[in-house]
Amino acid sequence: MSKITFRYFRDPDNFSFKLDKTSACSICGNNGIWFDAGGFYGEKEIDCICDECLIAGKLENLGIETNEAFGDDENKTNIIIYNTPALPTWQNRVWPYVNGDYCVFERLASKADFINKNEFINSFSAEDEEQTDLDWLWQTLPNNRITNHLEGNFNVSVYLFTCQDRKYCTWDVS
Repeated sequence: MSKITFRYFRDPDNFSFKLDKTSACSICGNNGIWFDAGGFYGEKEIDCICDECLIAGKLENLGIETNEAFGDDENKTNIIIYNTPALPTWQNRVWPYVNGDYCVFERLASKADFINKNEFINSFSAEDEEQTDLDWLWQTLPNNRITNHLEGNFNVSVYLFTCQDRKYCTWDVS
């Protein structure tokens, strides 16, 4: 299990893609159950990366990115791109940036993560509220709290983030 705390990713042991078996980190060679690099973007390819190499930013020199991020603080953007586990999705997702900071990815969302449907709806951007049937999306959420990415709904996923004591959600569909 990870002993490292990632600034913008609350629970990488349960909500990131990790290998199923012990492997050598593609960068340092240490053995363990590491982050699967199959979905990373970049000039080079690696099989996996350990927690220590990821948080140390070793991907930057290799031109490999874990996430997409667009913000006005280059240091924080680089943390999301090079030092943060990838979101548990197979599609490109832009990491939410709110009021000068990136949100912390908490988990795949369920109804249990919200006080009520109204709180859920208010966790989306104005654009999502306009373009998405959020009532339908609420109905697709499981009732019980999701404890790891393997329990998620792979047809529709809602990603729960927090920033400055507020919940923010994004979603995608296969």
